[in-house]
Amino acid sequence: MLVTTDNKALELTEAHQRDKDNLSLIANKSIGELVKANPELLIFPECIKDNEDDIVSDPIFELTFSDSKTMLATGNIMGFIGVQGTQLKIQSRFAQGAINQVDNSVEQANNRGASNEDYFLHYMLQKVLCFNLFDLKHSRSQTNVFDFLVYLFPYFLKKALSQGLYKEYQKKTYNDSNLKGAIDIKTHLQRNLPFRGNIAYRVREHSFDNPISQLIRHAIELIKQKPSLRDVLHSDSETLNFVNLIVQHTPSYHARDRHTFINTNRKPFVHPYFTEYTGLQKICLQILRHDGLKYAHNDDKAYGILFDGAWLWEEYLNTLLRDIGYKHPTSNNRKGGTKVYAQKFSGNNVRRYPDFVKDNRIILDAKYKRMKDNHISRDDLNQILSYLFLYRANIGGYIAPTVDDNLALNMGVLNGFGGSIHKFKLAIPQQVASYQAFKTAITENEAKLIRAIEALSFEQSDDDLLAIS
Repeated sequence: MLVTTDNKALELTEAHQRDKDNLSLIANKSIGELVKANPELLIFPECIKDNEDDIVSDPIFELTFSDSKTMLATGNIMGFIGVQGTQLKIQSRFAQGAINQVDNSVEQANNRGASNEDYFLHYMLQKVLCFNLFDLKHSRSQTNVFDFLVYLFPYFLKKALSQGLYKEYQKKTYNDSNLKGAIDIKTHLQRNLPFRGNIAYRVREHSFDNPISQLIRHAIELIKQKPSLRDVLHSDSETLNFVNLIVQHTPSYHARDRHTFINTNRKPFVHPYFTEYTGLQKICLQILRHDGLKYAHNDDKAYGILFDGAWLWEEYLNTLLRDIGYKHPTSNNRKGGTKVYAQKFSGNNVRRYPDFVKDNRIILDAKYKRMKDNHISRDDLNQILSYLFLYRANIGGYIAPTVDDNLALNMGVLNGFGGSIHKFKLAIPQQVASYQAFKTAITENEAKLIRAIEALSFEQSDDDLLAIS
């Protein structure tokens, strides 16, 4: 497995010629194009077409060739992707030890061993997708990817079954006295002579015991066989209830039918109402391949699970800020935001969606990138200024991750209508010995960040008192 970080250029050596050939099949292609052509590829956020950052048009990575070098350059996408026999793991650039990866050698990057765990990515996923992860014992192996998929299974299960248990018409055969379909003459003659009151017949009826439900059941049973992973099936009461519901409604389950239902579900599931089952079907298929991403070597289809770093950072911050009164407008579901124009005319119904808003007076923007302490880029500054103007707010700010210490900095008072700009940095723990140690350290840093952000409300109150006087 090749290992790199997001937003990094990595040199592929001659020893990886086969990997170059395989990766070139998916390199430089937009995410939207790859998702459409590769049904086994899972991307977060799932509604990429509505993503404000327009990641649908970005590639997962780019390959560039020169006279003597082949460079693999990543963007904001993290996770795992594979094609044929090559697998690529993209960690967060803020992960433990990632800051020290100054070389561009695949061999040196891969030889760092398991000490450079991406606890940060797993922690954000645990917070955003609401699954319980008590320990994390990873290596740079196939098991890493398989475990990763199992951790995400409850999230897809809950989203799908929140729409109800799927049922579809199935052909059923019966042999009883309650005739309600077409008589099966051959079976009837074989089983019911001499006649004793039963009639063999076939009927189409709605059933919860169908190929989709069976696929989910087989994934559940496979997870149950993994001692280190099966706890995810009862990590919370909702997950346990949904697991029991699937088991209850798949009475025809048998382990020998696994490959049959894998083949039956090769075609992507599409339904106008049960839309969330598409993602559940994808992750069940990957889990049931048993080797995680080590399959489909005989074709050029991409497979894996990937996350937009900017989206994940924003949603992670939302889990912290919503408890202190911040709203999170999103363009994905068209909730919140503010109109750009005061009156609605044809063609100008435009809205803007800041990341976080409190009382229409404080605007905060999530930035998944390294921000210099005393500098704000032109685009970032113009963005927050436009939000302040549209909301008539007087406090704006940015929240970014850092590998250094927490930071809360007042950038200064604005000209014109007044107000102030602030910069906050959340320290991502480095050099920690375990996932539990990482969680303890980052929880402390989160508390410091929240206290610094809450102080903005006091600044706002002081400004309001000055305006009144």
